[in-house]
Amino acid sequence: MPIGVLTNCAAVLFGGLLGTGLGKILPQNLKDNLPTLFGYCSIAIGINSIIKASGMTAVVLAILVGFTIGHSLHLEHWTSKFFHKLVKALHLGDEHIDMEFYITAVALFCCSGFGWYSTLTEGITGDPSLLMSKAVLDFFTAMIFASTLGAAICAIPIPQVIILFIVFGAGKLLAGVLTPAMFADLSACGGILTMAAGFRVSKIKSVPLVDLMPALILVMPFSLLWTTLMG
Repeated sequence: MPIGVLTNCAAVLFGGLLGTGLGKILPQNLKDNLPTLFGYCSIAIGINSIIKASGMTAVVLAILVGFTIGHSLHLEHWTSKFFHKLVKALHLGDEHIDMEFYITAVALFCCSGFGWYSTLTEGITGDPSLLMSKAVLDFFTAMIFASTLGAAICAIPIPQVIILFIVFGAGKLLAGVLTPAMFADLSACGGILTMAAGFRVSKIKSVPLVDLMPALILVMPFSLLWTTLMG
């Protein structure tokens, strides 16, 4: 039973609900500054993850190839359209929602390197402790995003639980194949994505985050191949 996965998704839902309520009473200048500060924190978290890389060459190749694939398939465009329709269907938002900011939240909750690392760990070992820790962070992150985006943030746990269940299942199936080096490179790849999200939230530089997602799938086989070649 993926207790950590369910707890993490529930934390995003309840954090979003609480943040939606708080957003109605918090002063506007605070709501404007909180996402920027969160962006700075994301950059710091990303740097901390990147320095753990086992083979940075594999990570860079995964990022470049993955982004090329994602951009060619227009993944961010289709993801944006999907969530725009989902939010409207659930009556959680309107036409004026900032979809770039919203998709940044989607990327962080559904496809963060630490999230996949923690979910794979639970799938392999059955230990949900890493995801429990992430759930606490995601609860407050959801509150911050919801203070600006409102109840629309509550739609994110729907695809999040599906994606993390798939990753959890992959962990169970690949338990005998995954190595510490592959985990370290996944963490580093996710760190680059987290940094990119931080730059985007802080309005420093924006890149299509969802287009980076294939890199998270490619990085571990690239890491295995690189380790084999170098070994």
